[in-house]
Formats: sequence, structure tokens, C-alpha cells
Amino acid sequence: MQTYKTLTPLSIAAFALPACALQSAPSVADAASSTNPVDEQYPGFVIDWTENTIDDRWYVSNHDLPDGHWASDFRASNVNAYPTGLNIKMSRERPSDGTWPWSGGEIQYRPRVSYGEYHTIMKAAPGAGLVTGFFTYIGAFYEQPHDEIDIEFVVKSPHEVQLNAFTDGTSMGMVPYPVDFDTTKNYALYSFTWRPDSISWYINGDLIYTVTSADFPIPQTPGILIGNLFKGREQSWVGRPDFDAGATAIFRCMSYRPLNDTTTKTCADQFKSRP
Repeated sequence: MQTYKTLTPLSIAAFALPACALQSAPSVADAASSTNPVDEQYPGFVIDWTENTIDDRWYVSNHDLPDGHWASDFRASNVNAYPTGLNIKMSRERPSDGTWPWSGGEIQYRPRVSYGEYHTIMKAAPGAGLVTGFFTYIGAFYEQPHDEIDIEFVVKSPHEVQLNAFTDGTSMGMVPYPVDFDTTKNYALYSFTWRPDSISWYINGDLIYTVTSADFPIPQTPGILIGNLFKGREQSWVGRPDFDAGATAIFRCMSYRPLNDTTTKTCADQFKSRP
């Protein structure tokens, strides 16, 4: 497996943007059904999607997204666990009543998550106009502030990973991080560690970026872990659409390990064991 290009960590000031410029799915969880229960505990977990089905720990979104920066809806039929991993694909639809001609997909881990380590082994869906995300989110639907921590793939630039965080709706400023492999063709291990006073992001186990409370107020509200794929509306962000029906993001593994948990395995263990 190829590794990413080692670069000097980027500064927040170099990439600070208005919060409204590049928000990461601020109403994804808001649109979920109110029947989606959320456990107030914070258990660690690891799931190898190449060996597991979607069980009742997971909520699969199935709703329209008429507003915001999406240009697609979410359909549960686009989210499936296969031997290749958790597949989330883009499908062409016949629009009606204001729906979009495209649908993507989204999966949410039902229990709340908080400070700790988050890992995924994945590759993004190919094609300009698409966004693949792995992130935590909480917001107004749950009568909580909009807090969020992002790893996103805006694949008009397939050799780039975008990092961001929001606290009470304010963005720290999107950080684009260049890599020397194609994120749509190569599986890699992406992770972040969320602490009360910092967030650190990693690729293949190597630290690429850290933000501290001295730079930006760190999110404090427990949230929901989400993986998704959608077509973006803002071409200045996602590029002119150029993708095929069936474009698919594949997640081989997802994990969460709370701080001070020394027993829960993570996707990093699986990544190290793969040839």
C-alpha cells in the first residue's frame, strides 16, 4: 500500500475560511427520524465491515435533502455491507416533488461518542462533485450546539484529504492536506483523536495535523459517528459534476475507542495485520 507524502503540518491561519464557506453536512443528523434512539453511554467498538452485516447499532438514513449544500438525497438502498466492506453508492433517480436526480447514502452509529480515538480503513467514491465523509456530529435536532469533527474527501482533488472541526456552529477553517496516492483507488487508514483540549488527525498512523484549544475552542458535546456520500451543490467547493452512476465509497473498518480505554481494538490493529 502506498503511503502519503510527508509534509510540514499546515497552520490554521493559512486556511481559515468563514464558517459558511465549507460546512460539513450540518443537518445530516438533523434530518434523521426522531425514532432514532441514541444511547447516552460511550462504549468503544470496532467493526470489520468485510465480515459483518448492518445490525441494530446502526441507523441508515433514508430521507430527502431539499436544502443546504447537498444536491442529492439519502436512500437506505444505497448502503450495503458486502465482503468488500460497507459500500455507499450514488444512484440515479427520477426526481419528484423537489427531490434530486441523484441519491447517496449515510450510516450513523446510534450510541453517542465522545473523547477518544476514531479510525476507518476506506477509499472514497470517485468523481468530481462527490463528497465522502467520516465524522462526528451533533446539532439542533438534538437540542445541542453544532459540534463536529471531519475527515472529508472532495474528489475533484483525489490526492487531497480535507480536515475541519466546528464548535457551536463556528468552523476552525477547512485544512486541505495533500497525499501522494489517489484516495479513490487506494485503501488507507484515516483517524483522529479527540481530547478536551485538542484534536489530532492521522493518515496510516502518522500524525498530519493538530489543533489545540489555544488555536480554536475544541468541541465538547458528545456526538454521533457518521459515514456518508453525497453530491455537493457548491461547485466552488466540489467542482463541476463528473462522476458515474454507481460511484461507491467503501469502508472496510470503523472503530471508536474512548480515552483511557486500553482494551478495545481499533481499525489500526486490523490495518497493521493486513499484507
